[in-house]
Amino acid sequence: MRNPRYIFIWISLWLVAAVLPLAADEVSLTLEANRNQLYLGESFILQVNISGVSAAEPDLSQIKNANIRNLGKQNISKFSISFVNGQMTRQEFSGLIASYEITPLAAGPFRAGPVTVTANGKHYTAEGPVVTVTDIEKQELVKLDISPSRETVLIDEPFEITITAQIKCLPGKLAEAEPIFPDNPPHLTIPWLELEGIAGLTGPDLERMLNNMLIPNNRPGFAINNYTRQPDLFDFGSFLPGGRRRAVFALPRRIVRHDGNDYMEYYLTLSFTPKDEGNYVFGPAVFKGTVPVAPDNLGQVQGIAIFAVGRASTVRVIPPPEQGRPVSFTGAIGSNLAAKASLDTTVCSVGDPLKLTLELTGQVRFDKMLPPKLALQTNLLANFIVYDNTVQAVKRETSCQYIYTLRPTRAGAFQVPPIEVAYYDVKSRNYQTVLTDPIGLAVKSSTEVTASEILGDTNRWQTAKKTDDERTHKIAPAFTGAAGAEPAELLGHPVWLAVAGAGPGLFLIGLIILFYREHSAQYRAERRRHQAAAAAKRRLNAAIGSGAADLSRRSALAKADASAANLVCAVIRQYLAERLDAAAAGLTPEDARQLLTKAGAPQHLADELSRIFEHYFNAGFATQAELKDFHGDAAKLIKLIKAIEQALSAVGGYPPGLEKAGEKPQPV
Repeated sequence: MRNPRYIFIWISLWLVAAVLPLAADEVSLTLEANRNQLYLGESFILQVNISGVSAAEPDLSQIKNANIRNLGKQNISKFSISFVNGQMTRQEFSGLIASYEITPLAAGPFRAGPVTVTANGKHYTAEGPVVTVTDIEKQELVKLDISPSRETVLIDEPFEITITAQIKCLPGKLAEAEPIFPDNPPHLTIPWLELEGIAGLTGPDLERMLNNMLIPNNRPGFAINNYTRQPDLFDFGSFLPGGRRRAVFALPRRIVRHDGNDYMEYYLTLSFTPKDEGNYVFGPAVFKGTVPVAPDNLGQVQGIAIFAVGRASTVRVIPPPEQGRPVSFTGAIGSNLAAKASLDTTVCSVGDPLKLTLELTGQVRFDKMLPPKLALQTNLLANFIVYDNTVQAVKRETSCQYIYTLRPTRAGAFQVPPIEVAYYDVKSRNYQTVLTDPIGLAVKSSTEVTASEILGDTNRWQTAKKTDDERTHKIAPAFTGAAGAEPAELLGHPVWLAVAGAGPGLFLIGLIILFYREHSAQYRAERRRHQAAAAAKRRLNAAIGSGAADLSRRSALAKADASAANLVCAVIRQYLAERLDAAAAGLTPEDARQLLTKAGAPQHLADELSRIFEHYFNAGFATQAELKDFHGDAAKLIKLIKAIEQALSAVGGYPPGLEKAGEKPQPV
């Protein structure tokens, strides 16, 4: 007999080889830069996206010739659906996002990488994007600056952007005069000063503001972007093609002292309110034009052409801080949140599905909020099973409803405990928690049918009644000779008796054995357990071979994809029911994970099967589903079930609390 140690080693190696393809691609690393061109001295934001992990430390040590500032990390779980030309696109991300401010120290192409991350004992590397850095000629006549009032803000938290243009004042008597030629205004390029606005931000009424700043062309001012003025009735040249005059705007001004010199500082401040999270870049701003310098000996003021750049600034709209964040926070930001809970019925039986409606109102951005995870509230799990995966959301501008399904697990009169919902209060700048009122509930026991109730008149033993003909029937007389009856063995010769009885006896024994095997619950359960994996494989192969895999290619047919999702869910439920003696009806992905873990399956195998189950479980409830890789998922599921079978067999192969008669699972 082979040594059990070698058998265990071979089984472990086989499990590793079988599970390795399933664990691949769970962790991925991508890098994003919010700008691809900048001037020397400017900064950009490098975002490191690590999916599939909740904690990791990116290594940026290979990024050279730059100043790097860590802006923090956030655990993010995002899910979005978009429709373009009738095609639905899903985007999902769950993992860690780390942000860094990088300032290159030299002009030329700059690579923001490579960046390395270690997760789950493996190293992941991304090369990083390439950013073009342009140098700026140094001069002291014009200085351009862009400054935000805050570098980081929350959604709905206003901030200001101020641009200043400092032009060196003329000496002597001309010190207080504006250092701008009236007939040749310099040109300012300000990217955020466009009428279209900035996506994700609410800004001022630019058209009204610019009209108030508009001045005649013979006064000192600035041309901004590509704005032009209306044609002048007395200026026939403005009606010709390309003859539109550039608009000139007067900016507020003041004299400031900088580096021992006086400058005329022109400034403009705009206020914005963010509606979406993200990194918003303001700039760079560009100054082009001729500025006056000291007059010559003849008293004529000469001009010098100047090109100056104001380095861009970035405002990050971030989620609330992680420090002190309650478990019940799911993205609600605002003020005066109120919560109310209700049930569709207050009387039910154990196991009945109940609809719990959670209604939220207040000055809160509900469009960015995710459904609260009721399964994380332990006071609710004491008496209920909560199905967070099937929650329905009805969102309005000033209110939101989340509809959950839950089932009571015991009989009695008790309450649905208060539901906790946390939000970030923008007024007090901290987290607040609100609670719903408890709801009374009466739960009756489930109806059970006993053996005595099943027994009826149709299956009771009855005495046969004699008919009139049977009662009047008479026995015929018997006649014998004078010698009497001939003696004989009553049952015949014993040899012939044994021969005659062998066949029926063996047949009877076979019937007894067959009857026992067919009607023994333990034997049937044992047979189902042994055949569960093979049956699941046959069902999946049959689904693929019969063309069920093509359902995923017909994305326009939502019913087809839903049918494919229900097929996969049915296969998983039936496999778990047959393998672990569980009830197939109502099995959820979380139930599957717990059943496999209790039976002794490795955690990563239980998590992987639950993940596939949850993907198709959610697709079955979606109004428009899109299964991208039904064939690949079915093949992966076959390998996964095979790996689970090997793992369960290694620890005994029986569900918790059930052992084979006369044997116990041997420890490995």
